[in-house]
Amino acid sequence: MPSEIYGRVVVPQLEPITIDELIEEFDFLGEWEDQCRYLIELGEELPDLPASDKTEANRVHGCQSQVWFVPEIVRDNGTTRINLRAKSDARIVDGLIVVLLTLASGKTPREILETQFRDVFAELGLENHLVPQRRNGLYSMVERLRGIARACLEADGSTAVVEPEVRSKPTSDTSLQVSDDETASKKQTLDVEAVRAQFPALQQTLPSGLPVIYLDTAASAQKPQCVIDKEREVYEQYYANAYRGVYRFGDRVSSEIEHSREKVRQFIGAEHVEEIAFTSGTTMSINIVANGWGRKFLKPGDEILVNEMEHHANFVPWQWVAQATGAVLRFIPLTDDGQLDLDRLDEVLSEKTKIVAVTGMSNVLGTVPPVTEIARRAKSVGAKILVDGAQNVPHMPVNVVGEEIDFLAFSGHKLYGPSGIGVLYGRRELLEEMDPYLCGGHMIDRVYKDHSEWAALPAKFEAGTLPIAQAIALGRAIEFVEDLSLCAIHTHEQNVLRYATERLGEIPGLKIFGPSPSHKGAICSFTVENASAQDLAQLLDLKGVCVRHGHHCTMPLHDLLGVPATVRASFGMYNTANDVDVLVDALQFARKELRLA
Repeated sequence: MPSEIYGRVVVPQLEPITIDELIEEFDFLGEWEDQCRYLIELGEELPDLPASDKTEANRVHGCQSQVWFVPEIVRDNGTTRINLRAKSDARIVDGLIVVLLTLASGKTPREILETQFRDVFAELGLENHLVPQRRNGLYSMVERLRGIARACLEADGSTAVVEPEVRSKPTSDTSLQVSDDETASKKQTLDVEAVRAQFPALQQTLPSGLPVIYLDTAASAQKPQCVIDKEREVYEQYYANAYRGVYRFGDRVSSEIEHSREKVRQFIGAEHVEEIAFTSGTTMSINIVANGWGRKFLKPGDEILVNEMEHHANFVPWQWVAQATGAVLRFIPLTDDGQLDLDRLDEVLSEKTKIVAVTGMSNVLGTVPPVTEIARRAKSVGAKILVDGAQNVPHMPVNVVGEEIDFLAFSGHKLYGPSGIGVLYGRRELLEEMDPYLCGGHMIDRVYKDHSEWAALPAKFEAGTLPIAQAIALGRAIEFVEDLSLCAIHTHEQNVLRYATERLGEIPGLKIFGPSPSHKGAICSFTVENASAQDLAQLLDLKGVCVRHGHHCTMPLHDLLGVPATVRASFGMYNTANDVDVLVDALQFARKELRLA
């Protein structure tokens, strides 16, 4: 609660200045270097606080520098106003404080809550030029101001207004339904030969003299030259640790990472950039939710809904958390062709269900579940939904707002980006109430001898040093995909899938698992009668064909299918009908070598 002072209070005054004058001055200066000097000059004019005001109660948490805000409540003729005094231990932060005091000091609580702080910061260029840790500190100061204003309204018996925020308007639901409609296919075209030319690994000739036929994109996609160049650029031109220094390299690295974070936000249709946390990959992202959310909120008797086609990364963490919390793992039944049997969903979905963990696209069957419907039905019983987007995010549009997704996990290396970088999206209020999974540097606000306080989102989930060059190059990978059009990529891949399904059907004894192409993504997992998956994969390699064999981290699914392993051919933007023809010829060769033909 701010202290109350009735009557007029004398507050140390700054040189009078309006926010319009500040914006005009920033526009006039133009360059950030000059604007930075101007902020320091503003900060030099900020009066100091007496030592008695520099208390823990007045300190603003979430700032790298020490910052203190001292509110003084003035009630005069029935009007309540908040006069503010503030100070930090850094002059540039003092300059930012001057901006905030210009916006808020002397205003009524409602005026403060209605102030569009972020709009002003954007006009001043602070959103773009401040390093993220400084920007986070600025928003911590804003939250302190709003907290003071809310406390004043509560003390007066008034209801706080809803505070405005600058949000990216969610686009309409852009989730792409898998379709074999030929008219839809003609609407999007991809110059595949031009695309292939951008992938250096595909230009090689193998020692056997054969070309590379890469059919393992579901495991990891090849990298275009622009992504390779971006990662090299970081190491050659401005590598430094992120969020640690304000020197030129550190500032550039932090800014580049935040640019990537914003690209991710836009790519998946999230509302807030702080809802995007960088991780090591899909597996880590799911483990953060399973442990940070699951271990905190799940209780004995609660139920977790999964299914048997989930990748181990979206299966084992929930199994582990269920064992630790006493929750129960339940399974959505599958149809004979490997789709979720939603006609039977009500058999397992109930008010006991607390979270539904579902793939966006099966890494074996290619099945694309109707995530929007599953989310709607989960919400009807108060459950959350987590989507393992490792397979669908690189191949079809996703909109987390339109599809009502609570958590989304995916990896950069399947999205034509670097390995070692992944993304966790979570609705802001869920991430805020969760516990962190990893602890250490960067993810803390304040450490005491007996406890610690967590940093603001997304740093709370980014302990230690990020994979810096990889996070930056992920943004370039997303730009590459967007430049080509994800819809065009998807249409092309579905055409290849349909052709592959037809051609593979010509091979005696070959069985493809999963639904028809109209209900799946660009994956064909199959067996050949009397041939082991490993033998087939090894013989295909002799013909330059790269496929995956084994259980593909889906043992429960292979148990359900009644086979120990499958061969998987998975397609990306760079694959062609010719690749399929080479695959079919190589399989015929393998059958002869195994004396099956």
